[in-house]
Amino acid sequence: MSIQAAAAVGAVALVVALAGCTFGGTAVKPSPLPPVAHSPSPQPSPSQSAASPCVAPGGSPAGNISAAFPVALAFAPDGRLFWADRGGAIKVWQGGAAQDFAAVSTVTTQPGGGYSERGLLGLAISPSFAQDRFVYAIYSEPDYAHQTVVRWTDCAGKGTSRTTIVANLPTGSDCCHKGGRLAFGTDGMLYVTLGDNHTAAAAQNSCDVRGKILRYRADGSLPPGNLCGPVYAKGLRNPFGIAFSPTGQIFVTNNGPSGEAGSPSTGYDTVYDVTAGGNYSWPTCYGYSHPLSASSCAGLGPLWSSEASTVVPTGATYVSASGPAGYAGHFVFCTLNSGGRIYQGPQSVAAALPQCKLDIKESPDHVLYYSDASTIYRFAG
Repeated sequence: MSIQAAAAVGAVALVVALAGCTFGGTAVKPSPLPPVAHSPSPQPSPSQSAASPCVAPGGSPAGNISAAFPVALAFAPDGRLFWADRGGAIKVWQGGAAQDFAAVSTVTTQPGGGYSERGLLGLAISPSFAQDRFVYAIYSEPDYAHQTVVRWTDCAGKGTSRTTIVANLPTGSDCCHKGGRLAFGTDGMLYVTLGDNHTAAAAQNSCDVRGKILRYRADGSLPPGNLCGPVYAKGLRNPFGIAFSPTGQIFVTNNGPSGEAGSPSTGYDTVYDVTAGGNYSWPTCYGYSHPLSASSCAGLGPLWSSEASTVVPTGATYVSASGPAGYAGHFVFCTLNSGGRIYQGPQSVAAALPQCKLDIKESPDHVLYYSDASTIYRFAG
């Protein structure tokens, strides 16, 4: 079942289309960026910190902290935790307290107050943060038609020099299937998840950005190696969480069907191993490759499916080898209905961290932080 059948959790994603792509947004060309690193940059040295007025005191929260629907979490290499409250505020934990970093104008309900998956939902830190201090976010515009990717420069915990990276991204007019995550890959590219906007057939069109994993350079321009424009992989219904292993393997969580295109009305939430040019079958199949609109599946099946159960997968991370025992070296994801899950191998997950409802990330000192609607939790193992 999709997120629309559960408690409200927004989902929206960034997209840009080239001429020749049938449906997409507009890239905004900012000033050239510094070179993108392919691995996390080291923390500034004391001499660098003293020389820069924008360097802030580092360090992660020492315990649980209160928040207002913290749907996305991200760590700077100095240990500071950034998070996105779905209503439009971006916060940062700095100097032992939460402070306002930036805000966007967004919507979290449909016109008239009905359920919606819109809002401020995606957050990512530049892999070259120690040099450029860039913080990225994606949010639903109040016009109920578009989504926007923006970037700030962090200066001592305040977002400055706001820049629009991608504009005019499609949301669809109804409540659901917006996608919702930003993440930098091991190749230094910015990856985005985008749902099918309740237009199932769009997921199989290689040049339609809906129902896809999208891939950009950090400035919003398009790298070589995509299927069409920004489209990196296709055939997804409502991809939400995305995470990368140290070797570059891409894990994506995807919300299962809720009756559209003749599908079951519940269940079949999935995890995929996404590769360049991959096709993940929607809407020809669902779950463990159950045929729907064709006699065979147009693409690959999932690593794991909830089958008849409904868990509503959300944010995710890949825990490093230095992470907590039992989690280290594993893909871990949150679910809105059932808490955390540790991927153990094909068709196998283990339950963990019951409050892991919205997102989970690993700090630079290898502590896990995860969130539900009111709290960000700390787990050191």
